[in-house]
Amino acid sequence: MHEYFAVTARGIEPATAAELARIGAGNIRPVVGGVHFEASLATLYSACLWLRTPSRILRPLREFAAQTAEMLYSQTRRVRWEDYLNPSKTLAVQATIEGAAARREHAKPQAAGRGDRGRRVERAAPQQGIHHSMFAALKIKDAIVDRLRREQGARPNVDRDNPDVIVHAHFAEGRCSLSLDAVGSSLHERGYRSQSVAAPLKETLAAAIIELIGWDGNTPFYDPMCGSGTLVIEAALKALRIAPGLSRDRFACQRWPDYDGVVWQQVFEEARKQKLSTAPCEIVGSDAEVAAIRTAEVHAQRAGVNRAVRFIVQPLEQAQPPCAGPGTIVTNPPYGERLGDEAELTALYLRLGEVLSQRFGGWTAWVLAGNLTLARHIGLSATEKLKLFNGPIPCRLLKFGIPTAE
Repeated sequence: MHEYFAVTARGIEPATAAELARIGAGNIRPVVGGVHFEASLATLYSACLWLRTPSRILRPLREFAAQTAEMLYSQTRRVRWEDYLNPSKTLAVQATIEGAAARREHAKPQAAGRGDRGRRVERAAPQQGIHHSMFAALKIKDAIVDRLRREQGARPNVDRDNPDVIVHAHFAEGRCSLSLDAVGSSLHERGYRSQSVAAPLKETLAAAIIELIGWDGNTPFYDPMCGSGTLVIEAALKALRIAPGLSRDRFACQRWPDYDGVVWQQVFEEARKQKLSTAPCEIVGSDAEVAAIRTAEVHAQRAGVNRAVRFIVQPLEQAQPPCAGPGTIVTNPPYGERLGDEAELTALYLRLGEVLSQRFGGWTAWVLAGNLTLARHIGLSATEKLKLFNGPIPCRLLKFGIPTAE
């Protein structure tokens, strides 16, 4: 058993915790930005294949104060890197910095200039701390290879594109957490989305929304503004019991020294056998844009769910229940991020409220609202509000129970 950390977007930690509980993980502890858990190798492999909502799975190695480059180097060298690496393997280090340090990293440098008497004046030295992710990654790499050169007589090479071992460093509030990345490329990269339309949802956020609303894949699902189809496709993957990790070529943990190929194959085959041949319910998306629907159809085919979903070219004002209900509506309307968009989109939100109240009696609607001013024009009272983030945009996932017309 090892401790791991599933990295999530803020607000979807409960969804990830529920997924981890279903696959048998232990000591599940949600925190802001992720979920701690314990797992055997078999459970870790299940997490890689089955988890739909986190972006990464990390194995923590060491946490320490890192306010100077010397502290970072010294503490990094204390990790027993020889347990994970040898000179025949390749290495990559990825670093992320949060908070004030991150803001300083992206600030414009203060160059030396001239004082009021014409004398050259040097700017004050920057505050102490680790402010630059590339510098931090380089310092960590130096510490790792120096340790391995001492312990094993040679050093591993760096390979940024296809490394055997990925070390992730996270800096916050003067501290550094070092972890091994069990996944590799982010889990949101399912492999089916080769094209996109404006402002798509990440696959992990779409899956988290479906998890958070409690949709179980047995009742109708409809997105009347589906765009490139991410919500519809993620719903179909869940309804068909398709583990999203089955489509990936490999995971980083398959190159760890403790990788067990026999256990992996057993877990992989068990996941593959879970897939259903047909969905238990109707799963439908519609959009006014022909190009968006064509893109959604391509994505559905790449995801292997094209026979389980149906896409319709249809403007919102013509939307109606695609099948006998009641069912669940989930949609992500545009937010109006550019100047002047709000006035144009007000009519869209008014129309959404009218369509829901007049034609979808008995259904439950969930709307991801990135603009609460616009969302008020839906004209229905939300019975539940969940705080989420679509990238950097703070959102509310609003639930509307639509009464049946008398």
